Amino acid sequence: MTVNAAGGSKFYIGTTQAAASQAEFEADTYTEVGEVENLGEFGDQANIITFASLADTRVRKFKGARDAGTMDVVVGDDPLNAGQDAMVAAEGQPNDYNFKVELNDPTSLSGTPSVFYFRGKVLSKRMNVGDVNNVVRRTFQVGVNSAIVEIDPT
Repeated sequence: MTVNAAGGSKFYIGTTQAAASQAEFEADTYTEVGEVENLGEFGDQANIITFASLADTRVRKFKGARDAGTMDVVVGDDPLNAGQDAMVAAEGQPNDYNFKVELNDPTSLSGTPSVFYFRGKVLSKRMNVGDVNNVVRRTFQVGVNSAIVEIDPT
């Protein structure tokens, strides 16, 4: 497989239905969030635990709790887009929602792309109006609270 451009990737918000496995995530209903400009970063990173022994004065590092990150999902603000409306509504709720990221990377013309499923909270819905030569944007921060279920492309 070769590298791919990000263009054509899609982002979806699901419901608050509990999900952990591929089958459970696929059973949910998703709404595409429109006009996505940037999906930011997501994926596990271990917290670093350190210990320094008096005897050898060497800092040792250990893996701690896993953190799948906080995504900055930047969109061109579209108040008529159902996906953006769902994100705005989710920001006002304390619940975890299901999310789906679909890349544009099938390995053949008839193949399926990489898909990532996870649960998280919409933590913000900030507006960026900018100047006269700017598209009005909104940034949704999504705090990822679950393991990420990754389905490879075919």
